Amino acid sequence: MEEHLLKIFEGNSDLFITTSSTGEVDERGKVQVKTITIHEPVTSKLWKDHLEGKQRIGIKPERDDKCRWGCIDVDPHNYKDYNQKKIVDIIKEFQLPLIPARSKSGGLHLFLFLDDWYPIKDVIKKLHQWNNDFFQAQEIFPMNKCLNMPYFKMNATTEFAYNDSNTPMMIGNFIDYVKKKTISLDQLNKIKVKDYEPESDWKQYPPCCQKMISEKWSGNHRNDLLFNIGVLEMKKTDGNLSKKEITNILLERNKEIFTTPLDEREVVNTVANSVSKKNYNLRCNTPLCDKEKCKFRKLGIGSQVPDLIDDFDEITFIRTPTTIEFTFNFQGEKIVVNPEDMKDEKSFRVKLLKYGIFWMTLPKPRSGPSPFEMLMSTIVKKAVENEQMKFEDNIGEQRYSFLKKFFENHIEEDDFKKLKDNYVVLDSETNICYFKRITFENFLGKNKVFRSANEAFNLLGCERLDYHPGSGEKNVWYVTMPKFVDYKPTAPEPTKKKNEPSEMDDEFHTGKFRT
Repeated sequence: MEEHLLKIFEGNSDLFITTSSTGEVDERGKVQVKTITIHEPVTSKLWKDHLEGKQRIGIKPERDDKCRWGCIDVDPHNYKDYNQKKIVDIIKEFQLPLIPARSKSGGLHLFLFLDDWYPIKDVIKKLHQWNNDFFQAQEIFPMNKCLNMPYFKMNATTEFAYNDSNTPMMIGNFIDYVKKKTISLDQLNKIKVKDYEPESDWKQYPPCCQKMISEKWSGNHRNDLLFNIGVLEMKKTDGNLSKKEITNILLERNKEIFTTPLDEREVVNTVANSVSKKNYNLRCNTPLCDKEKCKFRKLGIGSQVPDLIDDFDEITFIRTPTTIEFTFNFQGEKIVVNPEDMKDEKSFRVKLLKYGIFWMTLPKPRSGPSPFEMLMSTIVKKAVENEQMKFEDNIGEQRYSFLKKFFENHIEEDDFKKLKDNYVVLDSETNICYFKRITFENFLGKNKVFRSANEAFNLLGCERLDYHPGSGEKNVWYVTMPKFVDYKPTAPEPTKKKNEPSEMDDEFHTGKFRT
């Protein structure tokens, strides 16, 4: 059993976490825990202890820049009254390749399983899409963080997975279900999900309003949250609601979204009265507030952002080893900008002037995000990589030169004691180079040719030795001497054969002049 789970949840090989309950529960009903990070690989023994309830484990899905599973972590605003059926039904209705599993506190982990290691950016892109459409969760894995595993204390667990019928599965059935649901990246990308919009403009609602409408609210701040619902309704109709109309809407919403509705007199005399004064600013910092998402919703705090983004067409980007360039069509011109041009509105205006375009400064609202910053952020989010101009180096251009310089400036032959002195030591017999990771990292410094040492090592095909016996050094990397390095091992001096006379010896000439 543990061997299957070890394979299914394969992730970071260097660490895991273990958690234990503090005995405390927050106001939402979420169990509070103490977490310890252990820098050791996950083993079948650890999984066995987890299943037996001896030690709970949590795993990071990512390994370098790839993963073979991901997760949408659904934390309800009220764990005590949470019912997972609605989410299970959504997964079934829209045929999403997700397996919901109950978390230790009673939320849901929606697992995606893949048949191989794939780039994280490709996997998480699809998970974010589904989350925005269906779930409104705060955390999506991989996110450089460990996630607690299901089936802790499996014989008496509440942390089980559900099938499409909303029925809890025993661990054996779960393993079989994973095999059924596992897909490839190509299959993942081909999944097209029809729009899920419980209401018109659903995707443009403030996150707090979405959460309340999809789940009933039983916490505090009911007055502020209902006020936000009123602001939402006003924005949907451009403020064309009478006081009577907005009052009736709020009375209905009050019954729909709260487990304990506000007193009707408070709805009429306080909330509806405030909204009808055309005070359209949302009240933020409620328990359901998510400003980062709200900024980009036309009906959220981002409503001040002009529809100017619609005037920017064919937004693409090109990534080089040192920077990134964005290209778009605007007012009949093809514009190319870099991060320096986008850092503030003044720099952007100067850039556009070079194309003969005068940029009018966007008005700044009394509150909320800067429209210009949001515009730049939207350009970045909408940009797609220009495949025709895609920077492909294959150990070329700046990366080629950098690696070539690294090897040629550090090579020492056969003296493995010099590994500790920041040399690349070449084994002249095998043509294999050995070096310490810190040697490369020191050489890399703040240079942006590579984002990390691992990126360079992966490009070269380097492998790691935990221990190099010839030097006694740890964390040593090795690779066959790259072909682009202009270096040849020193040829050994020829040795004369034993007892072979030279031209200086009399015997060398003996018999040569006989007739």
